[in-house]
Amino acid sequence: MRATHIAIVTFLCCSLNFAQARGAKEPDGLPASNAYLHRVSSIILNTLGPQLQKHPERLTGLVKVALRIDRQGHIHVQKILSSAPNPWMQETALRVVRTVKLPPMPKEVVAEQGHEWIAFQADWSFVPNG
Repeated sequence: MRATHIAIVTFLCCSLNFAQARGAKEPDGLPASNAYLHRVSSIILNTLGPQLQKHPERLTGLVKVALRIDRQGHIHVQKILSSAPNPWMQETALRVVRTVKLPPMPKEVVAEQGHEWIAFQADWSFVPNG
């Protein structure tokens, strides 16, 4: 059986408010929103990876995940797409996103965002290694 590497191709913070404020918040470190989104990405990827690795022969291409996460860490808007027609990969990613437990947003993130939610988008590329 071939091992599978999961490469994070793109990690995008989609909130317009975050994008506008990003450069000025913490010049010598990551802003709270960016740190929270990195944490969310790690949690989802660490949960999704083992599920997808159960069937490495089915892994192809790119999975795009777009979410809206509320202050309590609940996911309200979810969109999962894959670059190739791969219903198994999309369904697996959707199942993981629906069941993953995310931490609540820190108060600093709410202040940076200016509202009670944050947008998350990530593109993950799955490449068979052989």
